[in-house]
Amino acid sequence: MKVIGVDVGGTFTDIIMIDSETGEQYVHKVPSTPESQDIAVTKGISELLSTINVTASDVGLIVHGTTVATNAMLERKGAKVCLLTTSGLEDVLEIGRQNRDNIYSLRPTRPSPLVDRDKRIGIKERMSATGETLQPLEEEEIERGVRRLREINPDSVAISFLFSFQNPEHEQRILRAVEDKIGCYAVASSNVLPEFREYERTSTTVLEAYLGPLVNGYLGRLDASLRETCPNANLTVMQSNGGTLLCSQAHGRAVGLAISGLAGGAVGGWEVANRAGIQNAITLDMGGTSCDISAISGRIVVRSDNDVGGLPIRTPSVDVKTIGAGGGSIAWLDEVGILHVGPQSAGADPGPASYNKGGDDATVTDANLLIGRLNPEYFLGGRVKLDVGKATRAMSRLAETLDTSTEEAALGIVRISTWNMVQAIREVTVERGRDPRQFHLVPFGGAGPTQAADIAEALGINEILIPPYPGITSAYGLICADLRVDVMRSVLLPHKQEYEEVIQETMAELSLDATKQLEAQGVERDNIVFEWKIDMRYAGQSHELEVQLPVKSKRIADISVESFEHAHMQAYGYVLTGRAVEWVTARVTASASQSKVTNTEPAYNKDEQHRTEREVLVEGGRSVVANVLRREKLLVDQHVIGPAIIEQMDTTTYIAPNWSAIQRSDGSILVRRKDSD
Repeated sequence: MKVIGVDVGGTFTDIIMIDSETGEQYVHKVPSTPESQDIAVTKGISELLSTINVTASDVGLIVHGTTVATNAMLERKGAKVCLLTTSGLEDVLEIGRQNRDNIYSLRPTRPSPLVDRDKRIGIKERMSATGETLQPLEEEEIERGVRRLREINPDSVAISFLFSFQNPEHEQRILRAVEDKIGCYAVASSNVLPEFREYERTSTTVLEAYLGPLVNGYLGRLDASLRETCPNANLTVMQSNGGTLLCSQAHGRAVGLAISGLAGGAVGGWEVANRAGIQNAITLDMGGTSCDISAISGRIVVRSDNDVGGLPIRTPSVDVKTIGAGGGSIAWLDEVGILHVGPQSAGADPGPASYNKGGDDATVTDANLLIGRLNPEYFLGGRVKLDVGKATRAMSRLAETLDTSTEEAALGIVRISTWNMVQAIREVTVERGRDPRQFHLVPFGGAGPTQAADIAEALGINEILIPPYPGITSAYGLICADLRVDVMRSVLLPHKQEYEEVIQETMAELSLDATKQLEAQGVERDNIVFEWKIDMRYAGQSHELEVQLPVKSKRIADISVESFEHAHMQAYGYVLTGRAVEWVTARVTASASQSKVTNTEPAYNKDEQHRTEREVLVEGGRSVVANVLRREKLLVDQHVIGPAIIEQMDTTTYIAPNWSAIQRSDGSILVRRKDSD
């Protein structure tokens, strides 16, 4: 079967096709179309199939990673939402939590709610904390809410009632009324997030309503278009949790795609590291607009919550740190003349000055071009010619303001860009008690391998693993991902032996629910793998720790408290002996493999090797001569001594003077600091 992975980035749309039987891989890149991502997706797939003469009907699966939901949140371009909530709780979105990004700010701010105050409708009803009806939901009240919705005429409706996670009856009644009488996109918190904490549950439900019409509209257009291009292919989409979901099952799950475009990179980078036998990896996906970083030890971390643009999302998501650092990041001066790089980006259009598409700001790509790391004649495999003159003029204007040379300005941009990424890596390693020197750096994206040596030098990392196709690694991660379902339910029970059976029954019910969802996507029950987890805390705490449980265990009480206290010691350095412990939220993950990716030795061109030389500027402004090689002509076990440059279609790898590299049989390149041998 032919399997295609498509990842949409801010600058390029990356495509990889793998034959699951032979392991053959084909890659392609096209400029992204931000106005409508599906245009680049269908265009890129059609071009790839035409180039390699593969019949479209042979494609059985297309896996897509999209930033449609992420961009909508960052740019505030989602649907017009109305919120129906328990009367008296209309302001929960504004009250929120007392968390502050800057605790010393005298004028703290927070993002504006996604629903204006006049579009929040209080409904007279009330459930108790245990799910008993305190105030019935009358039919007259439902009719009043429907009339108000007709007056507002929203694109979508979010419904979040107090304690609906304990008893969803009122929410489901009004949901049916909205669907029948209004007909717009509508979601209830008891379906989106059946957990306690009214703010996070309401916020996440509102986000689902905010993103749903946009995401489902996009996926519908894309699915229809791909049906014409590849009539036999199923379309699946990457979720924030690192698993995939059939496009046809995405209704009501738009919030689960909040960081779809970021998860694929972590999965792809970790897959490459795993195949090389690496257990500690820092994946660094540096594209044209942003840089996504994840520190992985043994397995990818999936958090139960996240934050995008200041908006809290209580949904499972891969632990990824994102900063505005990419090849298109713009260099600029602040009011006192200090040089900064990013987070603003030239993106795909107009792009860096050297793209010659109208951009006139100096960017990281322009800087790497002017210091000699990039080949103006071989960018994107020669399909894009970089204009050295335009890059020089943009850099000269910046240099003149800085009162320095063009070369030093370019080096300064690379230096600052590198430091931005180093700081982000320290946040996910050092600040969490992990030593980055114990990790391999796995850089990818179009720009990652170009600056990987600089980043590793700054962090004291001794080994770098370059994937076979760095610019396509996020797309590769998509086809390696499993179909995955995460379900949860708040239980809020004291840790006592008498409640152990309740927890076991809850886990069994959640497992059955997850099984049915995967079976609806065509998965055989015998192929499903489960994970059981539960959030726990000491009585009186307002935060929880997630602990792993053996599936179908009969000793949940003993095992869970042992695991919790071990996790608490690791996280905080102490345990509270004798303090009561509580079970808070039960979680089940069910997954199943959707495609088999085999690992084959690449068919390298063993003809006479392409080898030239190019001058490269290094720190201090001095020039060194670097060997320039083409990656497709490197032989297995071939050593490359720095300074050197390895060019390929989707990226350029820079081997610094104090580093060396070896081509591995799996297609990756291991780069090592010379003095670490």
